[in-house]
Amino acid sequence: MKTLKRTQFGNPILRAKAKSVPAAYLKTAAFRNLVKRMFFTMRRVHGVGLAAPQIGKSLRLAVIGIPIRRSGANRYFRRVLVNPKVTWHSKAKNLDFEGCLSFTDGRGEVPRWNVIKVEYTNGAGKGVREKHTGFIARVFQHEIDHLNGLVYVDRMTDMRTLMTHKEFMGRIVK
Repeated sequence: MKTLKRTQFGNPILRAKAKSVPAAYLKTAAFRNLVKRMFFTMRRVHGVGLAAPQIGKSLRLAVIGIPIRRSGANRYFRRVLVNPKVTWHSKAKNLDFEGCLSFTDGRGEVPRWNVIKVEYTNGAGKGVREKHTGFIARVFQHEIDHLNGLVYVDRMTDMRTLMTHKEFMGRIVK
């Protein structure tokens, strides 16, 4: 399988609100294939989330895949988000670095809510309500922002933290 071509920072589709996904589309082979290819692309380029606008499609669709290691066991947090929205959030925020598969050479500190509640339809067409914290909450917010025409630099409060990936790896990650 080939990776999908990613839309790069500056492309107008990343700044437009994506269109809602019709329920009937979820039952099609085209939808299942798109989701499969999105997960493949996301993993192949070492991402943890990918939104449809990032592959040039104006759809309120995103995939999330986060490896989780606890007590020696490996799990994989995997979600298909169709028409997602944040329905509640904590007042408290945390500040952490983010990158983006559409802006691969950049990193910057972004404030995000510590706790969120989300509603979305999953890939099987079922309504889902979930509460998330920490890194998973951050990834949900990042991907939902993409569906609303926002990129992480729009959320940054201190542009002096914006740096290249190389600088980030050398100074922050070490």
